[in-house]
Amino acid sequence: MESSIVFGADGIKSPIRNQILKTGSIRSSGQKCWRGLVDFELPEQHHHEAFEMWGKGKRFGFVKISEKKVYWYACINERSFSRDSEIEDIFKDFNELVLNIIKATSKDNIICNEISDLTPIPQWYAKNLCLIGDAAHATTPNMGQGACQAIEDAYVIGRLLEKNKDFNSVFEEFQKIRRKKVDYIVNTSRTIGKISQWEHGNSLRNFMMSLIPESINQKMAKKIIELEL
Repeated sequence: MESSIVFGADGIKSPIRNQILKTGSIRSSGQKCWRGLVDFELPEQHHHEAFEMWGKGKRFGFVKISEKKVYWYACINERSFSRDSEIEDIFKDFNELVLNIIKATSKDNIICNEISDLTPIPQWYAKNLCLIGDAAHATTPNMGQGACQAIEDAYVIGRLLEKNKDFNSVFEEFQKIRRKKVDYIVNTSRTIGKISQWEHGNSLRNFMMSLIPESINQKMAKKIIELEL
């Protein structure tokens, strides 16, 4: 099959990016994360919110995603725990609800990955080629924005093509529109990941976080949600 235009939407390890643009490197966060899916009856107060708990070098979060299904994740600083440590042992000092969620999850429904992102690359496009999503700007999952930003990429390119059929011109304009926002998300997400898993000064961290005014949280949310076009 032949095509005059190529979109590189092939993920953080993008062969297209590596072969043609020859740029970008995968950057480890020093953390690994288990993710699980389980049928579990959460207490009523957790039916309509995502919940995350922070500990020393580790955190656990969960959210109800359907009538019976609960999605959860458990992140740790790799250097601080033995490779042979079991997830239940690592989080045994957390709330009993956390342990019950973990125990109720079949091992077949748990995956574990290293948390990483992509170092910012200078250009997302070349002649007749454009990278989108993780291939262009992979981020850590701390803001839940990986898939969201890929969808925004596709939307922006679609809108630009309504006005201009010159793909190469569209690719250049696409990067100008999207660059500032995705760089902010990649950098902020990485910082949140580091702060949430501090191993020293946790009391100070928690106190400082409690002082952040709601207006700042709203401003951050607005920056993430708004789409410039």
